[in-house]
Amino acid sequence: MSYLVLTRRQGEKITLRVQPGTNAEDLLAELLLDGITVTVKEIKGGKAQIAIEAPLDLQILRSELEEA
Repeated sequence: MSYLVLTRRQGEKITLRVQPGTNAEDLLAELLLDGITVTVKEIKGGKAQIAIEAPLDLQILRSELEEA
């Protein structure tokens, strides 16, 4: 599992997608056991600090990086 903390403003997005070359069956088994945990750590000045704990085989992308 990996852990990432991001700050997002209203309307900004986060995308989770499978890393290229990942064995889908292994990932599904890990997701069924551990899932994905999303925690809102703090909300301050119109921004939310969000922590995501997910398997290493998932990419966690801010929308502006996904579009690039």
